[in-house]
Amino acid sequence: MNASLALAGVLGAPLLQALLVLLFARPPGLRDVTHILGAGATAVFALFALDAVAHGQTAHLVLARPLPNVDLAFSIEPLGALFAAFVAGLGFLHAVHSAGIVRATHEKAPARLMSFMALASAATMAIAFSANLFSFFVGYQALILAAFPLVAHRGDKESTHAARSLLITLFVTSVGLLLPAMVWTYSAAGALDFQAGGVLAGRLDVVSANVLLVLFVFGIAMCAIPPTHRWLSEASGAPYPALTSIYALTVLPAGALGIVKIAAYVFGAELLVANVARIGLVLLAGVGMCVFALIALSKQDVRERLAYSCMAQTLAAVMGALLALGAGFFASALQIIATCCAAATLFMAVGAVAALTQRVRVEDYVGLGRAQPWTFAGFALASASMIGMPPFSGAWAKLWLITAAAGANLPWAAALAAAAAVLTFTHLGPLAANAFGARAPTDPFKRPDGASILLVAPVVLAAAATLWLLVLANPLSAFLSPVWTPR
Repeated sequence: MNASLALAGVLGAPLLQALLVLLFARPPGLRDVTHILGAGATAVFALFALDAVAHGQTAHLVLARPLPNVDLAFSIEPLGALFAAFVAGLGFLHAVHSAGIVRATHEKAPARLMSFMALASAATMAIAFSANLFSFFVGYQALILAAFPLVAHRGDKESTHAARSLLITLFVTSVGLLLPAMVWTYSAAGALDFQAGGVLAGRLDVVSANVLLVLFVFGIAMCAIPPTHRWLSEASGAPYPALTSIYALTVLPAGALGIVKIAAYVFGAELLVANVARIGLVLLAGVGMCVFALIALSKQDVRERLAYSCMAQTLAAVMGALLALGAGFFASALQIIATCCAAATLFMAVGAVAALTQRVRVEDYVGLGRAQPWTFAGFALASASMIGMPPFSGAWAKLWLITAAAGANLPWAAALAAAAAVLTFTHLGPLAANAFGARAPTDPFKRPDGASILLVAPVVLAAAATLWLLVLANPLSAFLSPVWTPR
């Protein structure tokens, strides 16, 4: 398969998946098979795109040209291809898991839920392969529209409020901040293309660079930067398949990827010119990491705890991107991948627990590891990765982040990253340990058939992914070097 076909396939497969899931909503078996096969097709195309980049191939797909030098275009490049391959692979596991979840929980309108998850995946692929700021903006708006019904799916007062908060926050920040930043970039550079070294390199004065960086970072509110983060915590009441999609596979990781793309492909070395804003944003991200980890410790609903934990991990990726070093960009890329793997595992695990035991509180997890050993083994591995314990993928991401912060002469940023890791241990470590350290409840399962393979296997396989970066770190460093190396 050539690179152009892989690019078209990875963008189109989830759109076709969304349509077919709605067409084949009955019987449930056909719906589920369609959903799983569609996610599998996206993963296959994404892997071919990754392989094409590894072999030096390129592809560029232009859909429209609304302005001079501005195309609605998508292209294959290392950062987007790597992100898409991991997210699509995890998305396949999530599709299998969600088929089991909707059956176990008797979810209302499962075809609609699966369809919008596929649309969110399509928008995320568009963001990953966006060739310029305009295409990124279009994909970003599409993801907002796809995420809204995922949060509002239950239709109750809380879900409606959370969905409205998502829509208002993301639309206001993107239209009010991201769009002006994009127009400003076009005015300064005459183009919006993503390019290594930054399209704005050498084109901005100090004041403009600082203001523009602030507009971009706060305009991409999907990255959980305070104070635009509240919609993410409110979304924790969505159905479990939607939670995995939002926090691990689409919205939150897409926001982090957007920040890395802006830093590497729009600013490049110009980040050093925006030094005041850059240092301030690094401080905000570092403090936010610690605060979110502390808030997670105070949450007794496991979904809310994991939501805040994922937000803290995403801010680590934001911090790395703003360090303006190759090591920082690499740390961000590793952090996004590690967080996707760990977060997907954790949310699928708690979804399986809720579906089979109806337990959602921290105190209710005591001893459950004895009743669901495979599920909680995956939960424990993902928790260790999220904390940053070697040899799991999160450890290498945090090591690179701390090293990059020290290399940027920001020892306080390295200290904040280390402190956030310790705080992550306080809210995830005991949760995993208590699940195995106590006697099993006498009546763990509310469903007599226990855990089906659809609920267990994806958790175990996604947890195994947290070990991949142990052997892939050096090859990935070489693979991603074009991202921060100007041509």
